[in-house]
Amino acid sequence: MDLRALDLVAVFVQVVDSRSFRAAATLLGMSKSTVSLKVAQLEDTLGARLLERTTRTLKLTEVGTAFYAQAQPALSQLHDAGQHVLDTRARPSGRLRIAMLFEPGQLLLSGILSEYLQRYPEVHVDVELTDRYVDLVNEGFDVALRPGPLPDSSLKSLRFTVSGGMRLYASPAYLRRKGRLQRPEDLASHDCLVMSTKHPPAQWDFIRGRRKVSVRVKERMRVNSFVLLRDLAVAGHGLARLPESFARPAVHAGKLRSVLDAYAPPPVEWHALYPSARNLSPKVRAFLEVLEQRFLRAFDELASTA
Repeated sequence: MDLRALDLVAVFVQVVDSRSFRAAATLLGMSKSTVSLKVAQLEDTLGARLLERTTRTLKLTEVGTAFYAQAQPALSQLHDAGQHVLDTRARPSGRLRIAMLFEPGQLLLSGILSEYLQRYPEVHVDVELTDRYVDLVNEGFDVALRPGPLPDSSLKSLRFTVSGGMRLYASPAYLRRKGRLQRPEDLASHDCLVMSTKHPPAQWDFIRGRRKVSVRVKERMRVNSFVLLRDLAVAGHGLARLPESFARPAVHAGKLRSVLDAYAPPPVEWHALYPSARNLSPKVRAFLEVLEQRFLRAFDELASTA
């Protein structure tokens, strides 16, 4: 049977359940003549008479009885399936898959996920911390959190702008050996320890007032760990741009010093990427809402840690 005839079947089942065309019409919000027409159309489609009609009685034929016996439970299952979809969309549930770069994820996600799980206990979260950029659609991720400018993409995103929290550091021994810096352009003659990015060469940007300065730096080493960058800077191998929370213990111990404090790094854009805004599932929508409330606060909490 053509799926377009499904509404005809639904009308027929309602007529049988109601035991009259008039009662079925009232329940369906249709005229009695429309209900009668739809049942006739269904009989024409099937090529069989389903109901015997008189002015006072309504009786199923033998074929109609057999058809109703299969159609009624099938419609009930379809109704239950549709209701399940509506219920699922009404409250967050199921499995939420999230991807984020390894170290930022370790630092930032704990509080965000804790609040999300407390609010929505029916959601199970699967987090992958990785140094690669995942393919959301082909790998089945719901959300990916990424720093930096957003590349051209069909993905939708929620943007956060994070100011501050990063400074330039070097060990006292390195600064004695290489000399202190007065301005960003001095970096051209210094060894720089660079956080791995997708597209070399390395360029560091600085802002002073309304002036922006971009400097192509000489990479002494490129790594993908702030912990390793900090340890290499403490060992005197070069300058490193680090989150203040990472550098603070070494600064307090006299192992690192901040440089170029008058020149602030520009704000960093973060994006929460997701495949589509159309028919967004409740679990993803709810996670994006928690992100809006907690993401920037997670950076503030990180900056305030000792």
